[in-house]
Amino acid sequence: MGRYDFGQQKDMKGTDSWKWDKEGKECPYPLGVADTDFLPPPEVTGAVMKKAAQGNFAYGVMPQAFYDSVSRWYKKRHDADVDADWVTYSPGLIVAIKMLMEAVSHVGDNVIIQPPVYFNFSLIISRNGRNILENTLIYENEGYRIDFEDLERKAADPRTTMMIFCNPHNPVAHAWSREDVERVAEICRRNHVFVVSDEAHSDILYQGTRHVPFICVSRETAMNSASINSAGKTFNTNGLYVSYAIIPNRQIRDAFEIAYANHHFDFSMIGVPAQIAAYEHGDAYTDELNGYLWDNIMYLKHFLEEKMPEVRMVKPNATYLMWLDFHGWDMDSDQVDGFFRSAGVALNKGSIYGAAGDGFMRLNVACSRSVLEEAMEAVYERYKEFFNK
Repeated sequence: MGRYDFGQQKDMKGTDSWKWDKEGKECPYPLGVADTDFLPPPEVTGAVMKKAAQGNFAYGVMPQAFYDSVSRWYKKRHDADVDADWVTYSPGLIVAIKMLMEAVSHVGDNVIIQPPVYFNFSLIISRNGRNILENTLIYENEGYRIDFEDLERKAADPRTTMMIFCNPHNPVAHAWSREDVERVAEICRRNHVFVVSDEAHSDILYQGTRHVPFICVSRETAMNSASINSAGKTFNTNGLYVSYAIIPNRQIRDAFEIAYANHHFDFSMIGVPAQIAAYEHGDAYTDELNGYLWDNIMYLKHFLEEKMPEVRMVKPNATYLMWLDFHGWDMDSDQVDGFFRSAGVALNKGSIYGAAGDGFMRLNVACSRSVLEEAMEAVYERYKEFFNK
């Protein structure tokens, strides 16, 4: 065993947890929302407690250590050179997308997304008066690839000014290769389409997979893109509402900061120290977390192969959100969702990620092995009954 015991399941019921007090109230096994069940490193909890003990929650001054910690983390984890001056604070990733949208596009412009993809991308685009262009991913051989011909056509539309790129891609559990990232960058740069790369799951990588930060592909790409990220997915600190945008282009960064000022945001006095501590002390934690998650993924893979062979798991190389193909059951996402809930297990319906996700479900393996095993055994019992096995 390593330094951290990810197999210890702490009872989070009654803590106002969405997962356990909302999803878990409806189903005893909530495997939907994209949180982990794991305690963060003690240094993170300690940073929160130290700040709380100071008793000063007035307006604050953002510490330089926040920007420096992001720069060092990208170098340490991804061998990427990120200038601390490029880093800007945001209270959330979707908020960052909104402010970047205000900085680089106008009402009525087109924004490209790649479904099946995180549903809040569509919501933030439509709510802000932009048009959604779907560059739907191609599903084949239990994996996904980018339709570059379609991307070329949609980027060439003069009304298209922005693309939201998800890397690693949620929900299909895939970190894009350097070749893929470079090709997206080249198409968008040539067509004057600014790229916002959501890299929220970039620490969760398996089997030697490397994350390619979009802003680090080339200097030309850096001037036409921003990477957004947070420690939340890795260290289970989503509820502290701390994230950041890395914007190398000074003009775009200035416009982002004007949008930020227009919203009259301020930073989290509790959350910022937590993220600094996570990035300063979380290296070993991240490595051990990835090892534990990979073992959970292998358990799920073998379980499905042995007991529910009609179900296919899309081959993952990143994230703890597994994408399961239920087309072998000849059921849509609503029907599959009803089946799982009848077994006491809550997943995320694939249809919420776009039409291309219908017939799929998203399952979060970032829980203790005991919880995952109990949930899957409950599903298997319902499966035998439902399909007369």
